[in-house]
Amino acid sequence: MLAGKHILLIIGGGIAAFKSLDLIRRLREGGATVTPVLTRAGEEFVTPLSVSALAGQKLYRDLFDLGDEAEMGHIQLSRVADLVVVAPATADLMAKMAGGLANDLASTLLLATDKPVMIV
Repeated sequence: MLAGKHILLIIGGGIAAFKSLDLIRRLREGGATVTPVLTRAGEEFVTPLSVSALAGQKLYRDLFDLGDEAEMGHIQLSRVADLVVVAPATADLMAKMAGGLANDLASTLLLATDKPVMIV
């Protein structure tokens, strides 16, 4: 079911962020590719190294990363995925989604995507 699927995982800054590490592991066991995006608040709960190592992919954090944004990287990230998962979905991220606010990479990806979004 997950084999060959590409999941963009946005990790918000709640205490449940530590569970995202297990989610990454389980998604990969199911055959999915997981591209992680870690919010600044999320970094308070899980380390970028742990997330990147478990995902086996580059971790994305910054909207204005010159290397990634030279070719509108946030648009590409949001459109390549089969599904965007926000876990944990914090009140901050949900409010940004509801209000159309895009002041960081995570919220910009959520506005730019044309794929289904699952908030957990």
